[in-house]
Amino acid sequence: MKQTKMQKILCVSLLVLGSYLLPSQVQAQSYKRTGDDPWFLSLGVGGVYYQHSGEGQFSVPTATLNLGCWITRPLAFRFGFDMMMTPSHWQNGGSDNSMYFMGSAEFIWDVNATFFHVYNGTILKPFPVYPMLGVGMVIRPSVTAAGVTHKSDDDFQAMLGLHFPVRIAPLWDAFLEYKWFFLSQYFDGSANNNYMHSITLGVTHRWSDNPFTRKTEFSSRSTAEDWWVGLGIGANFSSFSFRNLGEWGMYGVTPEIQFGRNYSNVWTIRFELSGLTAHEPYDTVESRPGEKYSYSNFHTDVMVNLTHLVRFTRGVRLNVLPYLGAGLIWRYDELTFNMTADIGIMFRYYLGHHSDIYLDAKYMMVPPTIAGIRPEAGEDLPKAYGDWGGLPSITVGYIYNFGSNSTRYRYPVGE
Repeated sequence: MKQTKMQKILCVSLLVLGSYLLPSQVQAQSYKRTGDDPWFLSLGVGGVYYQHSGEGQFSVPTATLNLGCWITRPLAFRFGFDMMMTPSHWQNGGSDNSMYFMGSAEFIWDVNATFFHVYNGTILKPFPVYPMLGVGMVIRPSVTAAGVTHKSDDDFQAMLGLHFPVRIAPLWDAFLEYKWFFLSQYFDGSANNNYMHSITLGVTHRWSDNPFTRKTEFSSRSTAEDWWVGLGIGANFSSFSFRNLGEWGMYGVTPEIQFGRNYSNVWTIRFELSGLTAHEPYDTVESRPGEKYSYSNFHTDVMVNLTHLVRFTRGVRLNVLPYLGAGLIWRYDELTFNMTADIGIMFRYYLGHHSDIYLDAKYMMVPPTIAGIRPEAGEDLPKAYGDWGGLPSITVGYIYNFGSNSTRYRYPVGE
């Protein structure tokens, strides 16, 4: 199996984040940060439409298993496990199938709890679906096609989706779920945009009918509070296994604008538009930096505030927020959109009631055609590059906080 260093780092990051998400719910009960019994388990079956190299085919079955919990009123985290049975790129046009296994860290967003009054009827109102975001790995065991055995393949994948629940009984929901998996452009021997679209029907069991019937002490107090906007700028490096670090021609400029909300003293969601210039792989023949191109990246990040994870401490100005995210990236010279994922850490320092400064270090995984890696279909990628490029960056900037925002800082008692 081939696996880049950054994919290994990403997998470890998912496990670490999961360890923060799930056990911390138990620890935090004594501090009244979570609801009561926020856990849920869901099972579903359905079909998958697999697109690769400009072709596609619908197949059955698909199965999904998910275990998660509501970590704040509008946000749930779950571990998702999916199995698909469909012909691989090598088996296209034949009668044989291959197995595909997905493992993801997934976030579910309750839009109603963010912007509207929550009404727990049979169908969610007024917004009837939960948007979903996930990142993880896909594994395809070895396959045989036309008498040739192709070795197993594994790679990074990112997911966007929609979850439509219908309450059928106390503690039980039926659901219809759509997942759009974005795969590497050279996964499974293909050399084009590769997607899996899964549609499943299933049931969800909740341990509590509504775990957030009460407002917890450290949650955002109203819909109008704890919003912020930030502006920043910094530098990125067009990374291909971190080679050519000393080549200044491989560095680019990364301005950014971000908009987010602190849902509690621990959980923050932000939307960010960033990016300006990057470079294709270093030209080893002519010993010069790769061609420069212009790009942008729009992504959503889920952030965990380590400073207040165990206990909220008044008067602490520095907040440390590791995060995971995913979104869209595109080039402007050859307008091509694709999925990407990022991991990083933000250091956010309190200046005043409305003002913060920040330093943000992130690593963004860049699909091959965006990064300028273009082998032919079925051809092995250069070993120095792997399936994905990368854009590590460091930015600094200013954050303006709107209105009341007690989740990030509280004055010490007596001040």
